[in-house]
Amino acid sequence: MESGSPSRNAQQEEPRAALCFCWSENGTRIRQKLVSMKLQDRLAKAIFDIAEAPILLLELNGSILAFNHACETLTGYSASEVKGQKVWDVFIVEEELDSVERVFQETLHETTTFTNYWRTKDGSNRLIEWSNGPVLGDDGKPTIVLATGIDVTEKNLNEEALSENKAFLRSIIDVSPEAVITINEDGAIISFSKQAQEMFGHKEADVLGKNISMMMPEPDKSKHDGYMKSYLRTGEAKIIGRARKVTALRKHGEEFPALLHVGEFTDGERIFVGFIEDITEKAQLESQLAESQFQLQHAGRMAAMGEVTAAVSHELNQPLTAAASLAGAAALTIRNEETKASTEALGLIEDTVCEIRRASQLIQQMRDFIRRGKANKTICDVNELVTEAMTIGLLGTAQDTLDIELSLSSSTGSANVDRIQIQQVITNLVRNAAEALEGTATGKIVLSTERTKESIFIRVADNGPGIRDDIKQRLFEPFVTSKEDGMGIGLSISKAIIDSHQGEILVEDNDPSGTLFVLRLPASP
Repeated sequence: MESGSPSRNAQQEEPRAALCFCWSENGTRIRQKLVSMKLQDRLAKAIFDIAEAPILLLELNGSILAFNHACETLTGYSASEVKGQKVWDVFIVEEELDSVERVFQETLHETTTFTNYWRTKDGSNRLIEWSNGPVLGDDGKPTIVLATGIDVTEKNLNEEALSENKAFLRSIIDVSPEAVITINEDGAIISFSKQAQEMFGHKEADVLGKNISMMMPEPDKSKHDGYMKSYLRTGEAKIIGRARKVTALRKHGEEFPALLHVGEFTDGERIFVGFIEDITEKAQLESQLAESQFQLQHAGRMAAMGEVTAAVSHELNQPLTAAASLAGAAALTIRNEETKASTEALGLIEDTVCEIRRASQLIQQMRDFIRRGKANKTICDVNELVTEAMTIGLLGTAQDTLDIELSLSSSTGSANVDRIQIQQVITNLVRNAAEALEGTATGKIVLSTERTKESIFIRVADNGPGIRDDIKQRLFEPFVTSKEDGMGIGLSISKAIIDSHQGEILVEDNDPSGTLFVLRLPASP
């Protein structure tokens, strides 16, 4: 290096002096800026690494630039394994490829939200809710894509399970034969089952949120809210947990009898659930059974009166005939003595004989009327007749302690009978069997039917103590009974009824114990 010419070192010193000058002039501001930029970088990296939510940075073609620790935990992949790979090649399930790529293209221009499954390293799928957005450069164009997610797999499973449970419960409620209605503390309807819609005539959408009192006639309609407030205040349940007969109201104003069961549970709020059964048919059946029972009792009383009259007339005719004969003999004796007194006595005796004969004729006429009484016959289904008679016969008995068995042949068919009279016979036999079984722990009554070519057989059997042989031989005669307090009229009436139907009634010993009554009736064509 020659003197006068700048050395290489000297030439390099000048810029350094200029840089030092600049640094000394603006040193504080520049230093703060550099320190701030490094702090922001470290802060951003710390947030990226320690965030519990999955975060990743993607290039504009979908390649993975950065992959935080939460993503590694979620997927089982390390960041080094996935960097540089396109996100849909690694994580996206095949069914969602098209939709993910479409949403990614939208994300290059605007923030998007999307939920899709990510396939993990072990082959399982996780459901992720993503919030995606572009990171813009100085020129306002997207440079990378930032994606943050939330793993909602368990939440979704819980929601699905809850939805399935609700659907399952709703399906159970909808197939229930009873109407099911739920209300809240204010009496507002929360749910209204399919059966409730059919029973009341309202659609569920039309009643939700409305007061349950709309299903009630007065005075219950006006009193219901007061009952609710009283229960909520005092806790004194008057219908909760017990069955109660009520009158309900259909949409078009028709009132009907119903059986109401009310329960209570808590699901964030107090919920009351009501099970309503329409008992219109049951009430009608009870009314019909009561009417049938009254008719049978009336027919029984009339028949009993007829049997008593027939028996008494038979017994009275003998002494009346004897009295008439004796009076006639006395008249013949007196005629042999021609005196004034005998003449007067003879007139009185002849008058007495006339009155005795008139009384005898009246009794005979009454007896003939009863004997010639015609049955009101119609074609009746025998099995139906037996079933109804059994139900009536058990009314008022301790039937809860009895084992009742019906063995009805499907080929029994119909018979031309007086329904009331035949039911009276069967009812009498069923009641006799129930009374014979009182106090037994294993009492059983069996009713059966059978049809042959010419006859229909109805059998009533019990496993009671049976009937003594000496009584059995005379069981169908008036005033013969095996009961301590019996009148002995029922079976004689039954025999008279069966005889009038050209049938037969028999009594046998049941096997292994008890009594068997057999009714035979002519079979209808």
